[in-house]
Amino acid sequence: MIKSLTATLMASTLAVSSLAAPAVRAQAPVPEPLPVGTCINMGNSLEPETENAWGGKRISAADFKRIRAAGFDTIRLPVRWHTKSKNEAPYTVSPSYMKRVEQVVDWALAADLNVILNSHHFDPIYEDPKGTAAWHGGVWKQIAATFADRPEDRLWFELENEPHKNLDDSNLLETLAPALAAVRATNPTRAVIIGGEEWSGIDSLATLELPDDVNIHPTFHYYSPFDFTHQGASWTGDAMPPVGRQYGGSGDAKLLAQDVAKLRAYIERTGHTPFMGETGAYEAHIPLAQRVQYHAAVTEAFAPTGIGICVWAYTNTYPFWDQETRKWLPGLRGAIGLPDDSVAPQPAAQPAAQNSQGPLLNPDLPEALRAIDGQLAGALMNDPSRLDWDTYGDQFKARGYADASIPGGQAALAFTVKKARENFSVGASIPLLGDIKQGDTMTVGFFARAIKADTADGKGRIGVRFQQNSAPYPGFGDTTISPDSEWGWYEVTATANRDISKQLAIVTLQFGEAKQTVEVGQTIVVKGVHSIVD
Repeated sequence: MIKSLTATLMASTLAVSSLAAPAVRAQAPVPEPLPVGTCINMGNSLEPETENAWGGKRISAADFKRIRAAGFDTIRLPVRWHTKSKNEAPYTVSPSYMKRVEQVVDWALAADLNVILNSHHFDPIYEDPKGTAAWHGGVWKQIAATFADRPEDRLWFELENEPHKNLDDSNLLETLAPALAAVRATNPTRAVIIGGEEWSGIDSLATLELPDDVNIHPTFHYYSPFDFTHQGASWTGDAMPPVGRQYGGSGDAKLLAQDVAKLRAYIERTGHTPFMGETGAYEAHIPLAQRVQYHAAVTEAFAPTGIGICVWAYTNTYPFWDQETRKWLPGLRGAIGLPDDSVAPQPAAQPAAQNSQGPLLNPDLPEALRAIDGQLAGALMNDPSRLDWDTYGDQFKARGYADASIPGGQAALAFTVKKARENFSVGASIPLLGDIKQGDTMTVGFFARAIKADTADGKGRIGVRFQQNSAPYPGFGDTTISPDSEWGWYEVTATANRDISKQLAIVTLQFGEAKQTVEVGQTIVVKGVHSIVD
C-alpha cells in the first residue's frame, strides 16, 4: 500500500523537472525557418463550402491593406477544394473558383504580405486517405501549376490542414505523396508545409516525420487548454467543453511551459523549426479580456523560441477585426506584439484556489484521509493509498506489486494488454469520494511508465476519463497520455460538464488502445484546482 503523500509530491516534482533533453538526430541539411513572423488566418471565407457561408466576410483587397498596416507579415488562406473539384481524373477544379483564389492571393501579395495557401477541410481524405490521395494530388497539380510563377519567397503551400481521424502518422506521408510530387513537378523548390496527426496539436510534433526535402517545413496548431479555447463551441459535438472556464491559473502557466518544452525538444531532435499555424479562443462565450490574456500568454511563452505564430482569425469566429464597428478589437494586437494604441479590457478577478477558512476540503472524506486533504491545494476526491481498483475487459492481465524504486507510495499495478482494440475495452475504475458538480475543475495525477508498447513511438497509451459509472456512462475530460519507459508524473485537468453523484463518480484509466504493458502507481484526484504539483 502507498504510505506517504509527502514523498509522492516530492517525487513527482523531480519526475517533471529532471526530464533529460532528447538526443539530437543527425539530419542534414535542414531548412531555415519560414519567415512567417506575425500572421493571421483568413478564417470563414474560403474554407466553407461556399464563400463566407459561416458568417465570414467576403475578402476584398482592402482587407489585406488593413492587415499589412496593422503590422502583420503573413496571411494564411484556408481553402476548401474538394467541393470545387471533380472526384474523378483529371480532378478538374472549377475554373471560376481557381480564378477567385488567384485574385485573393494576388491581392495579398500586392499588399506586401506573405501567403500560406492551404487545402482545408478536404473531408474525404480524413475518411479514406488511400482512396482520396490521387484526387487530392490531382487538385494540387492544378494549384501548383496555377501559382508556379508567383514569388517563391512569399507564397508557400500547405498540403492539408489538421490531419485527423483515419489520416494519421501511419499513412500521412504516403497519402500526401501524390500532392507533393505534383507540387514538385512545377515548383521544385517552393516551401511546402506539413502538419501532423490528431489535428496537428503540439503533441503531434513528437511523432511527425517529414520527407527528405530541404524545402519542407513542419507546423502545429495550439488551442490548449481546449476546455478554455473551445468552451461552448457547438462544432465540437459531444466533446464541447462547458461554458465558464477562466484562463490564467497556475495550471495554465504550467501547461504552457510544458508545451514550450515539447517544441524545444522537437527542434533539438530534428533541427526543424515549426511555426504555429493556428491559435485563438472562441469569442462567443469568452470575454474579450480573457482572449487578450490568452493571446498574450501564448505569445510571451513561445516568443523565446523564435517561431512564427498565425492567429485565428481575421474576422468572424475568434475575430481580431470587428465587422460591425470596422475597428480592430481593443487589446488583441498588442497581446501578440503588434503596435496597438487601444485600451485592452481588464480581466475579471480569478477565483481563489482557497477559501477564507484555508485550503479547499472535501467534507465527504473519511477521517483517515483528512490530514492528506489538508496538504493539497484542492479538495481530495479519492484514497491515494489504494490500488485495489475494479478492472474490466478481457485479453489482459493486471498485477499489483511493491518495490522501493517506485516513486510515491512504492507500489504499482501492471496492466498487460494482449490485443489492441478500442481504448475503453480494457480499464480500471478509481472510485471518487465526493460529488462532482457541473463547472467543477477536476484534476487527476498519477505515476506511470511503459514496460513495452506495440506503438509507433514505443510509448504506452493510457486513456483518462472522468465518468459516471452507470449506463450510458457519460463523462468528460477524455485525454490520452503516452508514458515512456521511465517513471513520470502525469496530470489531466477538465471542467465537469454534468453533475455526478459520489455514488457513481469515478475516474477511468483505459489501456485497450495498444498491445502493451504499462504500470500505474500512486494516483491522486482533486477538485477545485488545475494542478496537483506546481
